[in-house]
Amino acid sequence: MICPDCFAEYIDNIENCGDCNIPLINASNIDLPIPNIDWISLQPFEGKIYADMVGELLDQNSIPYYLKMDWTSSAFGIEAASLNNQIIRIFVPDQYYKKAAELTLTIIGNKK
Repeated sequence: MICPDCFAEYIDNIENCGDCNIPLINASNIDLPIPNIDWISLQPFEGKIYADMVGELLDQNSIPYYLKMDWTSSAFGIEAASLNNQIIRIFVPDQYYKKAAELTLTIIGNKK
């Protein structure tokens, strides 16, 4: 059983979602359609240290994200604290962008 709103899974004898208070459906997460997500890039980072710090803040605030490193780092799986001219981008879903951008400023400051 699964909640069609928050996608929480329940055992078979539960009828309503404890959080959403709506009837559950007889399905699993794999049966549900994949939602369309528009991903937006935060400002680029130079080096992985700042990107990791922002990623930790996003985790703490339950904001989904993914990192995209340059081709060399991605292709060869190189993860160093800092490579020369290494540019890293963090992508977040559109609905989380404003909060993620605010959190990013707490790490890198306001660069003008």
